[in-house]
Amino acid sequence: PPSPRPPAQNGTAHVELFKELIASVSKDEVVQYVLAMLDELLTARPALAGYFHMLLFESKGFDDALNPMMKLLTRQSLFVFDKATSLLARILSYTRHTPPHLDAHAEKVLARHLCTYAEWVLLILKSVNPLDGIDSPKVVYTLNALQQLLSSASGRAAIVQSDGLPVLVGLMSGGERTTHSAVQLLYHVVFCVWSLSYSAEAAMAMATAKLGLVGRLVEIIKSVQKEKVVRVALATLRNLVGVGPASSSMVSAGILKGIENLQQRKWADEDVLTDLEFLHSALQINLVSMNSWEVYSKEIASERLEWSPSHKSEAFWRDNCKAFEGHNMQTLKQLVALLESREAETLAIACHDIGQFIKVHPEGRRLMTQLGAKGPVMALLKHDDSEVQKHALNCVQRLMIINWEYLSKN
Repeated sequence: PPSPRPPAQNGTAHVELFKELIASVSKDEVVQYVLAMLDELLTARPALAGYFHMLLFESKGFDDALNPMMKLLTRQSLFVFDKATSLLARILSYTRHTPPHLDAHAEKVLARHLCTYAEWVLLILKSVNPLDGIDSPKVVYTLNALQQLLSSASGRAAIVQSDGLPVLVGLMSGGERTTHSAVQLLYHVVFCVWSLSYSAEAAMAMATAKLGLVGRLVEIIKSVQKEKVVRVALATLRNLVGVGPASSSMVSAGILKGIENLQQRKWADEDVLTDLEFLHSALQINLVSMNSWEVYSKEIASERLEWSPSHKSEAFWRDNCKAFEGHNMQTLKQLVALLESREAETLAIACHDIGQFIKVHPEGRRLMTQLGAKGPVMALLKHDDSEVQKHALNCVQRLMIINWEYLSKN
């Protein structure tokens, strides 16, 4: 039969013992043994992590068993690094009941450790090249610890407050991932983002167009083949439906076309199809509620264009030519900026749209010249992609020739 649960005083006494051993011993071999023992205890009985919190609160923040473990993070030994990183994540993410002895100083000490730990984890991840993937055990241990930390509300809050979202978006960026290591890194990062999406505060921050996270997730489901990566990315997008501008950002990033393609594939996990069906249904409703200008302007803001219906619709350009003048011509400026994109399709569509704007707007040629479109468009005449060349040529003609209607008759 299982042994009876130890009284609280015995639990805190054991924590006190571990604290003294870690703080007073300098030999790596002994520290490794102590950490391995503590790891086994916490694995067998996770609730023991609560005694670290209990000791801190009962002592009003002055008996701090976490502090010696925090100092171990600077040790050179990979074993010590691994165990200290993992143990701290498990203890800091432990969801405790309301402490019997609430104390402001103890809360402050615990919050400081949580903040320091979150910043330390993110500092390591900032040095990782997403295309290199997981190239060292240290990165593996750090990512595993981050996943553990994000299992709790307090851990999610700490990562958001430490500005961790841009770090994670950076790790999701880059070109095509051709190695197993790079794909594995992407999976770990998207898993962390998925965990964060269960926090209302984090989800709202993730939904902001400026961060670009939603567009990046859509790009991942459209371009990555590995099922487990697609599965977690879809689950994250599902959690973000209806949060701030996330739904419209998904539509603008071309998710509906991506969903239709994914529905043609065979999936081992049925949850993938369930999430695809949910997203398709929910976003169709969102698409109906958005007018064509909202869809178009959000697509331009996403910095990645596809041949969605608006681009080729004469009615769209005729009905919305004046809308480009709003907000200090922000959308026009963003459209011109896309002439510097690295994506051939985006370049071709940007040239096409500039030409369409000149065609329908009475001041189109002057405005585009004023915004500096002429030089970048002319440079694209020498682009390697023939489609870009074609649309750039048409755009240059409309920029250079006032009576462009003559072109359509010849």
